[in-house]
Formats: sequence, C-alpha cells, structure tokens
Amino acid sequence: MSDDTKEYEVGYGKPPKTTQFKKGCSGNPKGRPKGAKGVNASLKRELEAKITVREGNHETRISKAEAIAKRFTAGALKGDTKLLMALLKLDADLFGGTDDGSEQASAALKGPETVDYDILRDFFSSQQDGDGDPEDDEVEDDGS
Repeated sequence: MSDDTKEYEVGYGKPPKTTQFKKGCSGNPKGRPKGAKGVNASLKRELEAKITVREGNHETRISKAEAIAKRFTAGALKGDTKLLMALLKLDADLFGGTDDGSEQASAALKGPETVDYDILRDFFSSQQDGDGDPEDDEVEDDGS
C-alpha cells in the first residue's frame, strides 16, 4: 500500500477515500425529483384554484386570490381602518413603481406620510361618532 492510505485513519466523520465525493462531481447528481415542489409553488397553486362566490343573485367562479382581494377591499370600504391602512400600503407597493421619473412617482414609492394616516384616522373616528358632517363637530352658540 502507498503511504497516503496508511496515514489516513478511517472512522467516524472520516470515510474511506474511495467513497468520498470526487472533485468536480455534484453531491446530488440526480437533483430534485420532478414531482417535488416548494412551498411557494404550492401556495401559488392554491391561490390560483377557483372557487364559487355568490355576488348578489348570481354565482361566479373566481380564484381564491381574487376572493381575498375582494374581501380585503370590501372591509376597507366598510370602514375597517386596519384594512384601509394595509390597503394604502399595498397600493403604494403595487402601483408606485412607474419609470417616468416624475416627482409624483417618487412620492408614491415612499408611501403615505404620517399626516395622511392622521387625516384618515380623524375621518373614520368622526364617521363612527356621527354621520361625519363637519358642521356637527362645531359648537353652536345660541347667544345665552
């Protein structure tokens, strides 16, 4: 035997030289099986699946992603402030990426400012207190 094999001790964590990976050869030569899919692929497939939804008097078949979007926007329109804030953030993420280089596009990329959130919060809190008319919020002086 040569000197290389005599010095090398085979044991735990030290496989025989003949069974070690060869240089330039992949550790997983067969690769991922064709049937195996990742979590992202499974989630995408599930969101693309069609379901039947009743809108008014008729039923339509839409994807689960569309159903989620409809429910999300309907909740925001009904006055759910958390959904509205999330929808505003998504709107900036989805539609803010224009390439015209304008100042408006760069403002849209930054998203709504805190002043915008304060205005919306005040608006929806007044909607919950009354009918939202600004005249109702002012104190009337009857002269007495």
